[in-house]
Amino acid sequence: MSRAGIDFATRWVTENIQATVLAPDDGPHPETEETLSRMLADAETAGISRDEIEEDMGDLSEYISAALDEATDAEIDRLEDEDN
Repeated sequence: MSRAGIDFATRWVTENIQATVLAPDDGPHPETEETLSRMLADAETAGISRDEIEEDMGDLSEYISAALDEATDAEIDRLEDEDN
């Protein structure tokens, strides 16, 4: 178990994932691979490997795709609330 990997991924998503385009219903978010590449580059700089993160977090592509979807959905909800 790597607490460093989990902490890095959680912090990175909080600091770097923002609302973006809507994803199709039948696949990963279109910005997943580019975003994942940025995350892995930052992880490497921090001395943390993809395997270390995925050991406890699971597939990072799915994690990033879900984070992008969540951020976009939250922004849509915020804008809808603002209009009401």
